[in-house]
Amino acid sequence: MNNYLTLVSAAALVVATAGLSAAVIGQTNIETGADAVLLRPTVDFVVIRESQLHLGMTVAEVTSIMGDATNTVNYVNHAGVPMQTLEFSTEPIRSTITLANGKLSGLALDVFKVKRDDLPAFTCPAWPGLHSSAVVGLLGNPSETRHHTYFGIKVDQLIFMRPGEPEISTFFVENHLVAKGLGQGVPIDIFRIVLPSPSDTAAEDSDERSIGIGSTASSVKALYGAATLDVEYRFNGQPAERAIYETRPGGSFVSVTFLDGVVTEFADIGRLPDDPIFQGR
Repeated sequence: MNNYLTLVSAAALVVATAGLSAAVIGQTNIETGADAVLLRPTVDFVVIRESQLHLGMTVAEVTSIMGDATNTVNYVNHAGVPMQTLEFSTEPIRSTITLANGKLSGLALDVFKVKRDDLPAFTCPAWPGLHSSAVVGLLGNPSETRHHTYFGIKVDQLIFMRPGEPEISTFFVENHLVAKGLGQGVPIDIFRIVLPSPSDTAAEDSDERSIGIGSTASSVKALYGAATLDVEYRFNGQPAERAIYETRPGGSFVSVTFLDGVVTEFADIGRLPDDPIFQGR
């Protein structure tokens, strides 16, 4: 239930439509021109090792493909299940792998480069896709707001300052967070997205087929059928989708994030409450 509520809350924030207001985003309102030399909007595809991973893999199987993690965290969740997260920050696309009871239960690619070691901890709750009002609610009022236009795309920059912390900028397109970074500069690759090379075939093991990073939306829908819940939106100009699928009748559910029709994140979220509203009935 907690996993489901987390997904629905994130989806609700993504599709929120409230606009920025002076009362919400602070007192300073600076208009700036397109004075930075940025890379043009582009989507690049790369081959990554994470595409070989799928749900249910053991730690040993994950390590045999990925090698040693950059960072490992062990903990026990609210249900008493031993959990482990493996972070890989030296890959072409940074990734986080989650294991429950020693089995792979989730994998997320940081395609928008927000999980950076140089950012202070207070920025962690500000995730891609969050509405500007939600970010302000999490981080507090910004010290300064700037507005830019690059390649015909309007970008709002909210700058946050905290005592003893470095200055942080967050960037929004159509009121949704697309990037964050140190200082006041605009990242030159703010419009560049790197995705895993798409694959039309789902991963397979000896028991059942499963989705994988790089699976296409069509292959996932062919594997699981219609989504139980589905939210479509646009993210940094690219079509995006967050969906929940039942892996098999009476089985667990999996949440999936698609960007430009390619899987960039998946997680086993267990069973949903036995209520028609949650079961798509």
